[in-house]
Amino acid sequence: MRMVRESSEAMQRRRRVVLLDPNANTPPYDRALAAGLARAGYDVVLATSRFLYEELPTPAGYRIDELFFRLVGGEVGRRLGLRSGKAGRARARRLFKAAEYPLDWALLLRRLGRHRPDALHVQWSVLPSLDVRMWRRVQALGIPIVYTAHNLAPHDGAPRDSEAYGRLYRAADAVIVHSARSKAAVTGQWDIESYRVHVAPHGPLLEDDAELGRATARARLGLPLGAPIVLFAGLIEPYKGLDDLIQAFATIANELPTARLAIAGKPNVPIEHVENAIAELGLRERVTIDARFLPQSEFAAYLCAADVVALPYRDATSSGLFHAARRFGKAIVVTAVGDMAELVVDGESGLLVPPRDPIALASALYRVLSDAALAGRLGHASRRAMHAAGGWDVAAQRTMSAYDAAIGSLAARTRDGRMASG
Repeated sequence: MRMVRESSEAMQRRRRVVLLDPNANTPPYDRALAAGLARAGYDVVLATSRFLYEELPTPAGYRIDELFFRLVGGEVGRRLGLRSGKAGRARARRLFKAAEYPLDWALLLRRLGRHRPDALHVQWSVLPSLDVRMWRRVQALGIPIVYTAHNLAPHDGAPRDSEAYGRLYRAADAVIVHSARSKAAVTGQWDIESYRVHVAPHGPLLEDDAELGRATARARLGLPLGAPIVLFAGLIEPYKGLDDLIQAFATIANELPTARLAIAGKPNVPIEHVENAIAELGLRERVTIDARFLPQSEFAAYLCAADVVALPYRDATSSGLFHAARRFGKAIVVTAVGDMAELVVDGESGLLVPPRDPIALASALYRVLSDAALAGRLGHASRRAMHAAGGWDVAAQRTMSAYDAAIGSLAARTRDGRMASG
């Protein structure tokens, strides 16, 4: 009788999962997925580091453990000036974080050993070679590893990085991607078995932010009320193709003399070359640059203020900006790379252009800026496509299926290993 009662209690126990984003690379994604899993009945802990740029909303149904980089992100980092955004401190920050990271992993391993979650779901790898070793220790505890490939490989990586990420994919018990296109890339490029790669959609972002009227948003940001506005937003990095966008905007500037380009986001590279290119093309009065990390509410305001959102990526797997723009029903012009090439129906829910092609990009932007009806149709269709994908609850269900597969995979490998050793 006792055995039956214990079995029943085990069946009724909530599944437990730890989501791991050590560097707090994607807090909006992490938190939205954690909330979706919690709504589905999971006991969720988000293991991460302190987000230094703004206070984030209170967790909804899950817990946060700021376990990583507590020295760099805490009082020690403040006293040493490591929490500032100054470029001169970047190397010192990297060195301190590299020293702290293995210690944080050791602490996480102790907690995993005590609490034994059903899965460890890793969002980002900080040091792939170290991470694979730590994953093996986690798996030795009977805890499967699920890894989400937000980027299939580093944007600025060397050829050796591709093999490092291949080792990550092979070490994980299950891999999650956001599109069939990315699944084909993982299975093909790194020879990963198809059954180990699962597609879970990326849900909409900025759902908690109110949708502002165009005039209200522009007044709040100090943008001209009547001008057609192209928006480039988010972290500024070379792979995002801002140089191509500036060339494209220069092409259409004479045809649309009232058009404006808004560049809003924190530069991860020196911004001077961007400013110089704008000046050389005679666009200083036509371009607004807001070069800082955007609090979530201001990011939402920029999206509400724009007529078209440009994503001129030279290479990418997925894009938070893409999913945020769809949430606000914005017309999107995007290069045909990564997940976006699958999720956008050209001419229906956005316009697709080849990467590194400023002329094609200019043509697409001109079409949208000169045709308000087209911009409206594209934006409405983009929003409908987002809703049709099912949002975070569908993402959570697909993610839970990946957990089930990972649990079965690790159990089978453990059983086979025992049989072989016996």
